[in-house]
Amino acid sequence: KDSISKELDGIDISAILFGQELSSEDIDRVLFFWRDGFRDGPLGPPYGRFDVVAAKVGQVKVWFSTKSAHYNNDVEVSHDPPLLFDTLIDPAEAYPLDPNDYTELIDRVRNAVQQHKESVEWTYPLALARDPAFIPCVD
Repeated sequence: KDSISKELDGIDISAILFGQELSSEDIDRVLFFWRDGFRDGPLGPPYGRFDVVAAKVGQVKVWFSTKSAHYNNDVEVSHDPPLLFDTLIDPAEAYPLDPNDYTELIDRVRNAVQQHKESVEWTYPLALARDPAFIPCVD
């Protein structure tokens, strides 16, 4: 049996499912939100691109760019400073937080996104991957 070593962006949520306390490492972990799309086609800009558009630490979500939907023909909007939302108090992400109150968090997330993007070995949407590590056992 071949040993397959791939780093996937995921988290063990068994502590939540079994009512146990989460570690500070789990709470402070940065989760990345990739926009699926195609960098150079078949659906070129503005329909989508493959990049990290947001990240979440704890209950704060940081949006670097927004768009109505992946393949809609509207312009992607970049945000500098990024949009921030408290996802527990505002799950609809309707009321942005003041970025001036979160400058340290924004810097941390920007660095984490850069490191994460440098760590991945794929540069295309995973839906197009044909790597056996990602094919379900029922295939």
